[in-house]
Amino acid sequence: MQSLKKYLPGSWRKLLLSLTLLISGLGLLLWPVRTLRSDNFVFYFPTSRRVIPLELIDSVQYLPLLPVLNLVGTLNGLTERRNNLKVAFGDSHIELHDGDPRVRLDKKTLILAAPVRVSNGKWMVPSDFLTTVLARLTSQDVEYQIGTNRVFIGNIKPGSFTLRLEQESNGARLTFQFTDKVTVHTESANGKWVMFLGDHPIQPLEQSFHFQNPYVSDVRFDDQDGLPKLVITPSAGGLNFYPELSEGGKMLRAEVSNPAPAQPPPQTPKAPPPATPSSTAATAPPVAPGPATGTAAPAGPATPTGPPLPVVALDAGHGGEDNGARSRDGVLEKELVAQLVERVRQALLTTGKFRVIMTRTGDANVTFEQRAVAANVAGAAYFLTFHAGDLGGGSPQVAIYTYQSPGSASPSPEGGANPFFVAWDRIQENHLEQSGKLAQTIERDLAVLAGVTVDPPTAAPERTLRSVNAPAVAIEIGSLSPDVDAGPLTDAAFQLHLSSIVAEALSALQAGGA
Repeated sequence: MQSLKKYLPGSWRKLLLSLTLLISGLGLLLWPVRTLRSDNFVFYFPTSRRVIPLELIDSVQYLPLLPVLNLVGTLNGLTERRNNLKVAFGDSHIELHDGDPRVRLDKKTLILAAPVRVSNGKWMVPSDFLTTVLARLTSQDVEYQIGTNRVFIGNIKPGSFTLRLEQESNGARLTFQFTDKVTVHTESANGKWVMFLGDHPIQPLEQSFHFQNPYVSDVRFDDQDGLPKLVITPSAGGLNFYPELSEGGKMLRAEVSNPAPAQPPPQTPKAPPPATPSSTAATAPPVAPGPATGTAAPAGPATPTGPPLPVVALDAGHGGEDNGARSRDGVLEKELVAQLVERVRQALLTTGKFRVIMTRTGDANVTFEQRAVAANVAGAAYFLTFHAGDLGGGSPQVAIYTYQSPGSASPSPEGGANPFFVAWDRIQENHLEQSGKLAQTIERDLAVLAGVTVDPPTAAPERTLRSVNAPAVAIEIGSLSPDVDAGPLTDAAFQLHLSSIVAEALSALQAGGA
């Protein structure tokens, strides 16, 4: 701009500047706003179910193309150029272009409801690809309702249900009428009641129900992890919840009510005042005897809440533009471990023994230091970071690592020598013994998981662990590489079993430590 000034008169410079600002403003107004949010999409098959990450782009649901194709067939090859992708799938050939809603399937041109996208290196197709293209690639039935997060492939007849809310004198009654038999397992999490409905696929008539009621405010159906469930949000805290299944498993009634009023404590005669009361005793309020020991208890209805729950920090590796490893069928490490971490979080909360924090939520690029800070500020009792990579051999496999200083074959001699001051970038060295015990406990419990190879714990210069001020391990699942598909690692049963075993190991370790 400085070089132009000596050649342009002042009036022309002003005109050029005005045109530049005008063009920039029009560009901002006309540039399409793109919002992106991650979620899950469930594929139901007659004997299994798979969960694939879903992205919402410009209010349109998008699915990753290659993982979807791998669910119903075999990729024979692909050719990828800058804005073009050609896929050999079985006996068919598919051609797509970035930004184009047209898909070439053999000699036919099919039009999607929204253009094909390339997001974070992945080819994404709008969800109507399931009925427009995928249904032509498989001989199985494909049942998909636009706007939902589930599809039924094969000979599947999903159930459904209706809901009625009735007001009662001391609460409310929810009545669910199911078209098929369900089994109910109830848990409490984050102030809500969660009712798991068994394994039968469900397609709800309504995804959520909202009420203006003093006892129940919201009922939502959720199967984002492949497990159909109802999530009930009470309108107030401290309410009781009593579910009951009847009519052969097709009717579920749930009573929501106020707790019974507490009985007043028995009256005890007042003790005579001391002969020489102190000034402190003269001004202190009266207190009632404790219920069991006769010692003083605080006045009023409040009850002690007990010590705070220990914190577990869960870290999903990679994120954002850092995709990590990638499998032959297009599964990215950052998405796989995020899905696994969410399952571990749910398993830990189910125990009722831990509070859980996540160092990464969504598809964000979080630095090593930010992950450590999140755990350290929360006062984490344990830190677990999850990764996936090429471990060689069969799949699935699990490897567990503790921290080792780079360039050293054994823990640093200074580790734990001075508990009053340790450099931030070496704070993990104060916890090497506890980290080793954590790794051994998890490895011992995982060893009973059938069909899974578990390597002995190993020390490695894992950067994520270096600045964590708590017992910490890295858990890597594999093999995730361009040479193999990720099916065994994305299997819901494998992830659920691994998550529950990790939660049980931490519970046992915490009980032993207490």
